[in-house]
Amino acid sequence: MSLSLDDRVTALPGVGPKLAGRLDEAFGIRTVRDLLEHYPRRYHDAGEVLDLGDVEEGAPATLLGEVLDWSTRRVPPRGKRSRALDLAEGRVRQASGAVFTVTFFNQRWRASTLPPGTVAAFSGTVKRFRGELQLASPDVQVLGKVGSGTDAASAAERLDHQRLLAVYRATDGLPSFKLNELVEVALEALPPLEDWLPEELRSGHRLRPLDEAVRAIHAPADQPDRRAARRRLAFDELFSLQLGLQWRRRQLEADTVGLDNAPEPAGWASRFLAALPFPPTGAQTRAMGDLGRDLAAPRPMHRLLQGDVGSGKTVVAVWTMLCAVDRGRQAALMVPTEVLAEQHLRTLTELLAPLGVNVLDGLRVAALTSSTSTNERRRILSELLTGELDLIVGTHALLEEGVRFADLGVVVIDEQHRFGVSQRVQLKEKSAPFDGATPTAPDVLVMTATPIPRSLALTLYGDLDVTVLDELPPGREPITTQLITPEQAHRRARLEAFIRTEVAAGRRAYVVCPFVEESEQLPGRGAVQEHRRLATEVFPDLEVVLVHGRLSSAGKEAAMSAFRNGDAQVLVSTTVIEVGVDVPEATIMVIEDAERFGISQLHQLRGRVGRGGGRSFCVLFAGWSSELGDDALERLEAVAQTTDGFQLAETDLRIRGAGQLFGRAQSGLPDLILARVQEDVDLVAATRELAARILDDDPGLAEPRHAALRAEVLRR
Repeated sequence: MSLSLDDRVTALPGVGPKLAGRLDEAFGIRTVRDLLEHYPRRYHDAGEVLDLGDVEEGAPATLLGEVLDWSTRRVPPRGKRSRALDLAEGRVRQASGAVFTVTFFNQRWRASTLPPGTVAAFSGTVKRFRGELQLASPDVQVLGKVGSGTDAASAAERLDHQRLLAVYRATDGLPSFKLNELVEVALEALPPLEDWLPEELRSGHRLRPLDEAVRAIHAPADQPDRRAARRRLAFDELFSLQLGLQWRRRQLEADTVGLDNAPEPAGWASRFLAALPFPPTGAQTRAMGDLGRDLAAPRPMHRLLQGDVGSGKTVVAVWTMLCAVDRGRQAALMVPTEVLAEQHLRTLTELLAPLGVNVLDGLRVAALTSSTSTNERRRILSELLTGELDLIVGTHALLEEGVRFADLGVVVIDEQHRFGVSQRVQLKEKSAPFDGATPTAPDVLVMTATPIPRSLALTLYGDLDVTVLDELPPGREPITTQLITPEQAHRRARLEAFIRTEVAAGRRAYVVCPFVEESEQLPGRGAVQEHRRLATEVFPDLEVVLVHGRLSSAGKEAAMSAFRNGDAQVLVSTTVIEVGVDVPEATIMVIEDAERFGISQLHQLRGRVGRGGGRSFCVLFAGWSSELGDDALERLEAVAQTTDGFQLAETDLRIRGAGQLFGRAQSGLPDLILARVQEDVDLVAATRELAARILDDDPGLAEPRHAALRAEVLRR
């Protein structure tokens, strides 16, 4: 039987529509390629598979055989052991006919998961009990069932060349051994796989041929064999991804020329820096150096600016936008929420106040959101089209039809992970002036306040140059963070007393809840209920306001305004205040049911306080509405122990894995299956550099020698 990777799994012997449906439903396996990319999640090290006659008592061994039967009995307490034990004993027959015993304590379920007829490898230390050899609590790897054509002799023969047994992500209906059998059948039927990497590239990076790697990842002879196979397949994932990202960037740039937005020595941008009440940090100065070179380059800028909470990204973004204004152009800042748009408008107005904002000879600044009134919207659209407006802040409303610019020079996108690549392109296309016969494109700066490990940033944003602000402005003190679990319930009253003390000193507090309202489906503190409790029972003499996503824009703005100007001292909210909200007097952040938030969300929420200098506090209440798992506790302890966002991002990546990296941010791109950006930093760097070198030489991958590379990137 000849098979190809793109054949449906039903092309495999024994895979009918019913089994194919289960494979699809459980794992998304539809084709032979999908099956072979369902890589082992771990390997069972069988060591040397021995016959019973070769076993050394007291030494570790792997014995292989067919389960004959089971017996279970109760072992009464004895000696220091105060409790009785359930003992499950199975008899296993080897191909030679010799029988040994496997024993498991308090694991009655073993009899149902290893019924008679199961062929398995049992690894453990061999002991003699009442004259019989036995393995107590061995590791088990199921290899098949007698009824499905597997027997101890053929299984032993199969393992002669292989000690690492693949263990697959499985379900009750699709156990690991069944997936193992399907993979084995597929590999036997497949002809040698054609390699998409040229031989000189493989040898230059010490990579195995593709066919060898695919076969070895499922049935490695030993650990070096497994590592070499994994390295080749991880390289393929990262290299095809980097090629795709950089190829796309070059295609976007191929038909456009950049605008000359080089900084002017005596323009708005330099006057803005001179008017700041503090000098830029070294990191901000370096970032503006990177951006200045990009703004002056003949190709459009595509740069990611990432920095921790409070590192001063906004100052760098404003300077970048003013460079465009200095050249007679406009700049747009797109943000994900109305609350953030209003906050940025206020920040821009305050930062630019020394230069004059919305006065006769000053800068013209406005905001456009879905809540903008019809008359105001009409005025803004007219002034954008005529060029009267210099800077515009907006939400997705900037992407709507009818929004056109006279001459858009710079696009800044805040909270990059909330927007897709297509939205970046849409905003760029809102202004397409022509330089001769070639359309020009604005410079694009994307920002994220969610620190991303550099290895991940280079992978996730392969089409962007990356600048990191790794320095905080002077005067910002670390925020004191405390974790409170249900066993420490008495601390809640002390915290509420402390909030009252801070309020008396003119300071303010946030209280963040995971839900708008609690329910049976979503047990936990709802913002509505918590607002009622605080306003009526705890702080009846204070003004406590509420903000959540279901409120009207006017309602949200009224509450935020009261909190900002001090009419309200406590703000109860959902995560709508996660980014961008800046109230210098806020010094306390209380997060309810903190285990329901991710590390980056917790870090962002914590960053809402401590913005006015002096000491600030963040309190994480955990596990009050649900069981607190080990992963959740590790996340919360990590946040409590450090305020370094990049260190937290590394922790988050380690706990959760890279997962589905791309989602909306890089829609259409494949997820990484084997590659791990933390472990494979060398491969990330090597593949990024290699992709750039190949595309410098052949920007469209159009040359015949790159036909296989082109086909693989397009396929993925």
